[in-house]
Amino acid sequence: MLPGRTLVYPLLVVACLAAAAASLGVGSCGESILIRWGDPGSLQTFTRLTLPRLVMGMVVGATLSVAGTMFQALFRNPLACPYTLGVSSGASLGACVAILVFGGGLWHGWPVVGPAALVGALACMVTVYTIARLRSGCTTGTLLLAGISIGFVCSAVIVLLLFLARTHNLRQALMWMMGSLDDVVGFDGVLESLIMVVPAAGVAAWLHRDLDLLMMGETVAAGRGVNVVAARRLIYFAASLMTAGVVARCGPIGFVGLIVPHAMRVLVGAAHHRLMPACALAGATFLPLCDLLARNAMWWLRQESRELPVGVLTSLIGGSFFLYLLLTRRGDRPML
Repeated sequence: MLPGRTLVYPLLVVACLAAAAASLGVGSCGESILIRWGDPGSLQTFTRLTLPRLVMGMVVGATLSVAGTMFQALFRNPLACPYTLGVSSGASLGACVAILVFGGGLWHGWPVVGPAALVGALACMVTVYTIARLRSGCTTGTLLLAGISIGFVCSAVIVLLLFLARTHNLRQALMWMMGSLDDVVGFDGVLESLIMVVPAAGVAAWLHRDLDLLMMGETVAAGRGVNVVAARRLIYFAASLMTAGVVARCGPIGFVGLIVPHAMRVLVGAAHHRLMPACALAGATFLPLCDLLARNAMWWLRQESRELPVGVLTSLIGGSFFLYLLLTRRGDRPML
């Protein structure tokens, strides 16, 4: 590792702590939570809403960033992201069905949107893998085409359901599909996500050498002793489970798994034992900052108390980022 790259990790830790402090210190509508700290309900608000929202944002940002890194290695394509294989489309379909069938996503007082989204994501993940395996032994090309196809089918069904939906359910479904941390209350959702994320992240850390070799091509990886079929299967399921675990709670928050790996690859290199920790720290910094801006943007701009879904902001940043790369690259040099 180059000497300058060793400084990246301490700087990322400092940036992560600073983002957490800013997110905790600034509430909604431009008001600092510290101003009303003496109020009787302030502590409960902090422990039930503010702190869980921050922790969930850090978990989601880190998870999507690491999953994006894994998919980019699997497909040897820096434009691959956690949503390439239709996991988010499956989750969105499950959430829409729950919202429309149960009239707001509640069944006898129990929330069913999150579980339904998780079931939809997992069903999509298994379907994509099964189709790819039946077609040609689950090559990366077939896996990609199967994921894109299933994603389009899910999106078409979602559009049909939204067309048939009642107005009040329609708005709730659309808000969920924008991606937001607004519904995080308490740490139950965080723990439920971590149950899926932590084991899959452990698999990712264990496979860092396989990820490096797969980036060089499957022939090279096989020649270096990698069981390509088994490694491909583990990477696919681990990255998909990580994505499903967070998308089921917060909806599809776009571009995090695309921007962060690309930026960190420039800073720390392409070796995954360095890249994945850097992506986790950067993602845990990036998304809470975006959430801080999203929940205060409408107040700062128009003095309105509405919160902008964070997925809208990350998509605006991501689209602008890649447009900037496209316009500033020189000649025929690759964009990424």
